[in-house]
Amino acid sequence: MAAPIGFGNWQLAIDKILQSIEPTDQFKLFASLSSNDDRVLYLLNNKTLRSVEWLPVYFDSCRKWHGKSTEVAQVWRNKGNRLFQRKRYQEAVAAYTQCHLSAPVQDGGDYVISLGNRSAALFHMEKYQECLTDVTRALASGFPKESRHKLLSRRVQAQIRLGQKVKAESSFLKLQDFVSGGSFCLTGEKRDAFLKEIESMEKDIKNLNNQSTLKASSQEPPKVFSGVNSTVPQATAAVTLTITPDQGRFLVANQSFPKGSTLIVERPFAAVLLPEHYESHCHHCFTALPSNPVGCCQCSAVRFCNESCRDAAWSLYHKVECPFLDLLHSVGVAHLSLRIVLTATLPYLKDFLKNPARYRSADEIPIKGVNRDGVYDRSYLSVFDLMTHEGTTASQDMLQYSLTAALLLVTLVQAEFFDGVPGISEWAEEMKTPSGKQSEKNRENGKHPNVPEEVRYIGAALLRHILQLVCNAHAITSLQAQSCRGEDDWGSGGDMSHNASVEADSLQNVQQVRIATAIYPTASLMNHSCDPTIISSFMGDVLIVRNIKDVKKGDEIYNCYGPHYCRMRTGERQEVLKSQYHFDCLCEACAQGDVSSQRFGAFQCPQCSGILRDVLCTECGQSMEKEKLEAYKKKAKQMDALFNSAVESQNCGNYKDALEKLQRCQRERRSILYRDHRDLALGEDAIAKCYASLGEFSASADHLFLSVQFAQLMYGDGSAEFAHELQKLAEVLFNAERFVECLEVSTQAVGLFEGLYSQGHEAVRQTRELAMAAQMALMPVMEAT
Repeated sequence: MAAPIGFGNWQLAIDKILQSIEPTDQFKLFASLSSNDDRVLYLLNNKTLRSVEWLPVYFDSCRKWHGKSTEVAQVWRNKGNRLFQRKRYQEAVAAYTQCHLSAPVQDGGDYVISLGNRSAALFHMEKYQECLTDVTRALASGFPKESRHKLLSRRVQAQIRLGQKVKAESSFLKLQDFVSGGSFCLTGEKRDAFLKEIESMEKDIKNLNNQSTLKASSQEPPKVFSGVNSTVPQATAAVTLTITPDQGRFLVANQSFPKGSTLIVERPFAAVLLPEHYESHCHHCFTALPSNPVGCCQCSAVRFCNESCRDAAWSLYHKVECPFLDLLHSVGVAHLSLRIVLTATLPYLKDFLKNPARYRSADEIPIKGVNRDGVYDRSYLSVFDLMTHEGTTASQDMLQYSLTAALLLVTLVQAEFFDGVPGISEWAEEMKTPSGKQSEKNRENGKHPNVPEEVRYIGAALLRHILQLVCNAHAITSLQAQSCRGEDDWGSGGDMSHNASVEADSLQNVQQVRIATAIYPTASLMNHSCDPTIISSFMGDVLIVRNIKDVKKGDEIYNCYGPHYCRMRTGERQEVLKSQYHFDCLCEACAQGDVSSQRFGAFQCPQCSGILRDVLCTECGQSMEKEKLEAYKKKAKQMDALFNSAVESQNCGNYKDALEKLQRCQRERRSILYRDHRDLALGEDAIAKCYASLGEFSASADHLFLSVQFAQLMYGDGSAEFAHELQKLAEVLFNAERFVECLEVSTQAVGLFEGLYSQGHEAVRQTRELAMAAQMALMPVMEAT
């Protein structure tokens, strides 16, 4: 039987429901409902949610989709073995990982063998610490005795490579005990060869110094500036939580502090990794995965950096979500609403939602989110009290959100989240059938007298959190770099401190890529400005907020909700903020309008090359004929088309053709555009990429210098954009073997990054390694002089 059209596509299902319900009295009845639990239960109790034909099929079959499979595991194991034999170790590691994810844990077999085989591939890749971790896992999981000597030997060899003498000695004794025992089954020449290998290892251990390689420094989040705030413990004591009728809650500086100060360090109350990053980031802590991740014990869909994250995720939320991930992916940001509920736990929510006042401050006029101890912490209360904008949400939007909340509630019922709740079995049984046991009249009116109290509470909470997430969801980002040819480059994982060379095509486009969505109650306290006070960065799921400008006592601390004055015109910003956040922005950047940024999109005056505003030059005052202005606009459009054609050539690898088009485009644009126009900067950057792709790195660097100057002019001396452009320039200078300039530029970039981000941030680490590599490259020259 074919699956229903749109199977599993929740947005398509919502669109279909909206088309059928909006013209009817049923929609008017829904729109008249005033509480979240009434809205959700109305959609559950009438025919609305039941009209999604594929839902029962999905719930009946989804548990089979991402389960473990011995057959699939064997396919990946055999592929890994073939790759290993061909010495394609990195690909072999990926195949063994897929085997590990697919293999049933209870059966041992491929699950255990995949760990042992992966450790061998990792050893050949010189990833000795990860190799040791897999050896330990395989031994603890019952690795076959007939092959165990390989793991015991590999453990000793890896510890020798790491210079871990004491550990190597201990592991060597265990290897000797195994060989002398009855489990060692090698015979003949293989036995003799292995015994000689053991003798060689013993000599290597004796030759080791009594020291081990330096451990990687643990990357702990930074401490907040000036001590911890007694009211808002995720924030610095240098700010005060303030409330006014017009602005609501916000943060104000109670002392002056310099730019680069750490103002907030906060873990999310709950967060959800985006599906497209399941293979690259830990499902729980969101750090980049090592080469030897572990999987869920039940499904093959998710990966974790270690067993601690796996077990924490399972107990907190994944036990419930595991079978339903495909459906949860389709609901988008609303998945985080479910995660909030699971993080809070059912017993807590039942008590809290019955009487939230017992959890709040006892003050006569309490500040929302502040508990009975007078603290605004990472508790469910601080999440619950975030703004919902329920009163200004359009009825059509409220219907969509309520449908999604109802779906999530049904998912929780299917996951047996409410098991043990009185009356849940009877209510759940009635929800399964399209007809139900109640009267058609009650169903149409959305009434149901037997809804368990807990179900009503959780349905309302799910909808409340969906409404909150529209305005309060926070993106967790990670720096990701792409080379101009789309290939891997050293910046995404190389260690420049040990290798004074860079791949020939390592020109990077560094971008902050959204990898997860989270709820940070403390960060939500900051009001918006299109010219913000702060910049956010992340260490895994830890949000680190630092100020990018000096702050005076009495200044409000502003965040930017997305529309930044450097990237979007005033009218566009106002429209975005009004539609999503329901307010008119009155920040200084909006009050000034686009006057200060006109230079970056202006034509040049034909008389003095100044800024042309409409037909009038702002510098010499001369006006321009409208016919000539129209000619300028026509040429600008022609150059846009030429630029796009050049980019297409570049993407196809036709770099010489692209370069010729870009150079012609720049000549024509310089004749009509003001010197600071953003299109001229984009042209220089594109030309630099072409030269880098052709291996002409010195020419590339010359053009990047102009692009960097534009970033400094447009975004400011201390901006992240300027810092990242400097980092890109430094990489190209290194490739051009212009090491003196590279060291100077990378050192400047490091200084900027350290003011923007924490010491453990990728940009700080990568740029510092580049500076060290340039310094190492200069050492022979310095010694010779």
